[in-house]
Amino acid sequence: MLRQRIVAGLLELLERPALTLLPRVLCIAFGVAPTAFAQVTQRALPQSEASEIQALMARVGPPSDLAVDEFKKAGMENVTQHTLTARERAKVQALLASLPALHRHVLGRKLHNLAFVDGIPGEGTGLTSANAKTGLYDITLRASILEESLSQFLTTKEHRVFTTEGSGITVEVKGTGTDAVTYVLLHESTHVVDQSCNITSEPPSRFVEGIWTEPHTLVPKLASSTAGTTYFHHGRPLGFSQAATVYDSLAQSPFVSLYSTASEQEDFAELVAWREVMQQHSGNLIIEMVDADGKILRRWEPLTFPGVQKRFADVDDLLASKGYCGTSS
Repeated sequence: MLRQRIVAGLLELLERPALTLLPRVLCIAFGVAPTAFAQVTQRALPQSEASEIQALMARVGPPSDLAVDEFKKAGMENVTQHTLTARERAKVQALLASLPALHRHVLGRKLHNLAFVDGIPGEGTGLTSANAKTGLYDITLRASILEESLSQFLTTKEHRVFTTEGSGITVEVKGTGTDAVTYVLLHESTHVVDQSCNITSEPPSRFVEGIWTEPHTLVPKLASSTAGTTYFHHGRPLGFSQAATVYDSLAQSPFVSLYSTASEQEDFAELVAWREVMQQHSGNLIIEMVDADGKILRRWEPLTFPGVQKRFADVDDLLASKGYCGTSS
């Protein structure tokens, strides 16, 4: 009965024009891990921020025709709308509230639609698509990530880099501090910030200089490195036994993940998302090379790599700015 009363109370609050939900109540009512929303569990939302989140929640709905068409072009013919439950909707609201102020402000001006869909294969996540006519963006996500652990999501994604070659060795990726959907929404909303504010596209960009010569072209030194020639950057899958060579190379690079090497936009989105996971959710990224008996052969923590730490300072400066890209906080 207590749980029902809490849920009823939250649903009543969802109807109010100026929402001031306490995310800690959400955690208690719905069993969501408190660390997933560390930034917003310490306080009630100010009136201006609550109104901002309410406006964003009004854009949560069916996928746009543009997004559905893009999925179908990629061969995903069975994509259908996922209707959020009350529990899922409350979780999405808390996720939006936990985004950096810059992201919320830009989404307030540039987000057309936030949708969750069924029918995307397990390795797929979703997409951020721009409408050239309106200048607005759709973010469309695989609904099952609402219940997926970050470690599961990352390990599945990372295995695209490798192929089984009989050694019994594998790679496990552990993401702590939050869940898959928090990380994914951080990543995708950073794409909207990037494209709206021309962060990576207008030189000189501190997030591009010395790393990228074109949106998909690395500087020669990085392009010839092992980390710069994996599946995520035009390479073929490698045997798991080569994992040590791959991640030792990554440790000498400015990239927080192998997926960062896909393009300058993915590089920026990964950098910002992981800095937020680290700073606001007290999370970490751990990569382990494991043998057939489960013994850890090697271990890497990309958030501590020197090249990554140096770039995190630029992310901090960006997110701390009060008037970046015509926004104000």
